Amino acid sequence: MKTILKLLVTAAIANAGWHVADAWMTFFKFKDAVTQASQFGGKLSNEDLQTRIADLATQYSIPQSDEGFTVRRQPGVQSHTYIQGSYTKPIEVFPRVFYPWTFRLDVDTFTEGNGGAVAR
Repeated sequence: MKTILKLLVTAAIANAGWHVADAWMTFFKFKDAVTQASQFGGKLSNEDLQTRIADLATQYSIPQSDEGFTVRRQPGVQSHTYIQGSYTKPIEVFPRVFYPWTFRLDVDTFTEGNGGAVAR
């Protein structure tokens, strides 16, 4: 009986770890894609870049809120781009028990001259 209980606890911890790790990996892939879009999207308008980010969110199954993600560029310097936003995703930490986890996205990129880019 004691062994079965230990196995159940281990399975529950492994299940929660799997779901949390999967959500974080998706977030990191999404963040990398957004960073790349901002680095190589220097010629795009803010609206076009925001549309690209929304497309990436759909591609990575990121839940989108009404506020979405904001794109702004430093006044007078078109090549410095800030992208900020967050989303909340329910993560199953125990079978049929979900915890709302908030992921914050803060991307600050600077694109230099002929397409070279630097991310901060």
